Amino acid sequence: MAPREVVLGLDPLERGISLFGASIALILALVTGIEWDRNTPTTESYKWVKKTGCKAPYTRHATLCEHVVHTSRSAWEVKFFFIVLVGLCILYFALRRKRAGVMCFAIFLGLGVGVGAGLVFFFLGAWLMIRAYRLQRYGVPTMMGSNQAAREMAKAKREGRAPNLEQFHDGSAGESSSTKKSSTSGSTRPGASKRYTPKKPPPKRR
Repeated sequence: MAPREVVLGLDPLERGISLFGASIALILALVTGIEWDRNTPTTESYKWVKKTGCKAPYTRHATLCEHVVHTSRSAWEVKFFFIVLVGLCILYFALRRKRAGVMCFAIFLGLGVGVGAGLVFFFLGAWLMIRAYRLQRYGVPTMMGSNQAAREMAKAKREGRAPNLEQFHDGSAGESSSTKKSSTSGSTRPGASKRYTPKKPPPKRR
């Protein structure tokens, strides 16, 4: 439904959101670097249940069972360089408008960071994947446009005709046809009028 370079590339909206995601990754790397410098301990927690209580070494705090884990500086170091490297990869592929690169590294970063900030990158990769699927199948990346194109394809299949999907391609079918008409009309020059025929000059007398 759409050319290969369109499916594998990024439109301006997708590119802008991908660059925003790369900036979030670099900010997250900065925060991780600060925690690396301070060697901040992490806190593990789960919901407190009255029947079982908190298992050792967890202690109860309100409705949660919490346990402070003192991590080594090497753990923060690995996390910092992982986020920086993957964030720069997302930035590189977003600048190059490469959908596959942004999509894969965003999902990879989301899985590596985990629940919380990782969901942002996981949803970014999934969103780009869904839009690529819609482009490949229906020729339009938006949800509304793809739904309309799907209904048109089903209707054309029932009626035994070819589907007309140009009207759903960003709503520019009417504009493209009008511009084509204007360009063709402007390029053709008017022919000479057949009503007027110039008079022949009288023959010269010798």
